[in-house]
Amino acid sequence: MNELKIPYTPKKLVFIGAIMFFGICSGAMGYVAFTNEQELILSKIFEFSVQGATIFYWVISSVSFIFVVIGFLALVKSFISKREIVLSNEYITSPKSGLSNKYVTVKYKNILSIAIQKVQKTKTIIIEHKDGKLSIPNIMLPNKQAYESILNQLQRRING
Repeated sequence: MNELKIPYTPKKLVFIGAIMFFGICSGAMGYVAFTNEQELILSKIFEFSVQGATIFYWVISSVSFIFVVIGFLALVKSFISKREIVLSNEYITSPKSGLSNKYVTVKYKNILSIAIQKVQKTKTIIIEHKDGKLSIPNIMLPNKQAYESILNQLQRRING
């Protein structure tokens, strides 16, 4: 087998949608915080004064804005850097995480187990090896075929 190289980058439309969603949330909550004149009661459990409610709204606005910044940086990074997963006869090399520039190389003989974690529509290949774990989420791959190809190659190498 020659080296199989698969792009490892976020789906740009998903990131643009998330940036827009959290941008709207941040703006809306900022407006609510700026114009707030009412107390807030959440599920009859938390009661906030007018000042407490205003702080709560600013916190939600700020957290949403942080998501916008992270999404924007990830989107810019997807255009700037070329990251990929490499499967060879002896090893797999992959970025350590979705935003990391650091690569991890794992020899097939050092893989202890492979598991699939499903959270809603996201499927992640979890490779446990002697030095730790490597995660490859399907949302960072170009398509379903790339995900299946990586999974099949790994299972074939591990199972002999």
